[in-house]
Amino acid sequence: MKHNLSIREQTGQMLISGFEGTRVTRETEDLIVNRHIGGLILFDRNYENPQQLHALTRDLQQVAAASSTGLPLLVSVDQEGGRVARLKAPFTEFPPAIGLDRIRSEDLAYEFGRALTRELFEVGVNMDYAPVLDVHTNADNPVIGDRAFSTDPHWAGVLAVAFMNGCRDSGVLPVGKHFPGHGDTHLDSHHDLPWVERNESGLNQVELAPFVHAVQHGLEAIMTAHVMYPAWDETLPATFSPRILQEVLRGQLGFEGVIISDDLEMKAVDQHFSFDTFAERGVEAGLDVFLICHHPDKVEALQDQLIRGVESGRIDPSRIDSSVERLLRMKKKLKPAPEQPPEPAGWTSYHQPIADRLRQAAEPSV
Repeated sequence: MKHNLSIREQTGQMLISGFEGTRVTRETEDLIVNRHIGGLILFDRNYENPQQLHALTRDLQQVAAASSTGLPLLVSVDQEGGRVARLKAPFTEFPPAIGLDRIRSEDLAYEFGRALTRELFEVGVNMDYAPVLDVHTNADNPVIGDRAFSTDPHWAGVLAVAFMNGCRDSGVLPVGKHFPGHGDTHLDSHHDLPWVERNESGLNQVELAPFVHAVQHGLEAIMTAHVMYPAWDETLPATFSPRILQEVLRGQLGFEGVIISDDLEMKAVDQHFSFDTFAERGVEAGLDVFLICHHPDKVEALQDQLIRGVESGRIDPSRIDSSVERLLRMKKKLKPAPEQPPEPAGWTSYHQPIADRLRQAAEPSV
């Protein structure tokens, strides 16, 4: 897909930023209008109630529509169910995905994904950082655990794909994470740089299996893991590794969608690599989108790095162009949010029974 965006507009599209406030502020408007950012990520700091959130996302999209690019924003959130759910009541409280591992019902996984993301769609969220495609193989893993769909690589993929299809049918783009697999780590990448010690054969059979299944079923976007995989790359985590993102994800798996970094303020990368190198490292590795969750000033600094890198010849402009083309193709799939604010009472009627079925499925039979 060809475009006529300036380098500032192109590099802006490659950024997703966190922001402050429950209303559009001058700072957030500046990110959209003058920095041309491609998307925003929501946290509880942006949320009071569903009606307020609907008004906020509507206003943000109106600012974007009136900007020089006119492109819609990716309005994203981490809403998996279980302990990772940024939007609280009256959003339905769904149990963690691992409960599906007991009955392995694709139908229930689909209903789970459709119900959870229908609520997001109704408040103007068009991208969810779910499903988790990690395999729950390490009981001591401090960050994944019950967020995974299964302890078995095959079922982790099958159930996640069913969830993914539910997301799509609700009008929300799913993002599979955390490539190439965070399930067998003993550290939390929010706090340190973990590693997975499997050999290449083991990585292919376990970690990659759910991602292979999701890619074969047309997954639009994948989030990287800030994790080391010495069998593939002894010096760089997946987020910054050309070997893992280009050779394994693009080459071996044939993924043609959008590659999004995990939050670049996490200590796994922030404490081990200089922020000034993130733009060049990311583009060289194959990132299409850089995610920064908490400090918009870092978003601006990263965009400046990208622009300087292109202007100095250190970053190949064709790599930027390819990323933007992938992003524009994905944005064409976005559906407009409902004009009317949501009625959460309906969520209770239609979605709470699904949450209850998930909880019952997770309980051991007596």
